[in-house]
Amino acid sequence: MGLLSAIFALFDGVPAFEILIHRIIWACLFLVGLITLLRRWPPVVTALGEPKRLGRVLACALLIGFNWGIYIYAVESKQVLQASLGYFLTPLVNVALGMLVLREVMAKLQLVALCLASVAIAAQFVMLGELPWISLLLALSFGSYGLFRKQVPLDGLSGLFVETLLLFPLALIALAWLSWNGSSHFLQDSSSTGLLIASGVLTALPLMAFAGAARRLRLATLGF
Repeated sequence: MGLLSAIFALFDGVPAFEILIHRIIWACLFLVGLITLLRRWPPVVTALGEPKRLGRVLACALLIGFNWGIYIYAVESKQVLQASLGYFLTPLVNVALGMLVLREVMAKLQLVALCLASVAIAAQFVMLGELPWISLLLALSFGSYGLFRKQVPLDGLSGLFVETLLLFPLALIALAWLSWNGSSHFLQDSSSTGLLIASGVLTALPLMAFAGAARRLRLATLGF
C-alpha cells in the first residue's frame, strides 16, 4: 500500500479523476479473473441476488472510492506528508469506532499506546501549521470503510469484487465521457497505459488482505 504513492508519482499529466476511474475498472476486471480462476462465484451470485442486503457493501464502495480519489490527489499535488498522516491517524479512528460502535474493550497498555500515538499525531498537526483536511478525510473515510467492511458477511475477495462492481458502471461512463472529449490518456502511450492498468491490480491486492483481516480481527487491532 505504501508503494502506491511512488507509483502515482509516475503518472505525468494524468489527472487524479482519470487515475481513479482506471483503478476501479482494472481492479474489477482483475478480480473477475481471480474469482474465475479460484471458482469463487457462488458467494458473489448469492450477494447480488439479494440487493436489499447490499447497503453496507455500497457504503464500502463509496467510501473506498472517495478515499482513493483523495489519496491520488494528495500525491499529485505533492502533499504526501498529509496523506501519510491520514493513514497514521486511521488507527485512532478505528479504535474510536470500535469502542463506540462495536463496544470493543481495550487493555490498559493499549490505551497508553493510543495516548502516545495521539500525542505524536497532535504534534505533527501543530508542525503543519494548517488544518490537515486531506489527513482528516483519508482517516475518516478509511476508518469508516473498515467499520462497514467488518459488518459485510462476505469474504475478502468476494466483498471487494462486489464493491468495485457497484462502481464499475460509473467508471465506464466517466471513461466514455473522457474519450468523447478527447481528454483520455489511455492508449496515448504505452507507459501511461501500462501504469493505469497496473494501478487496478496494485489496488486490489492490499485491499483483499485488509478485507480478509477485517473478518478475523477486532476493529481496533485491524487499524494498527
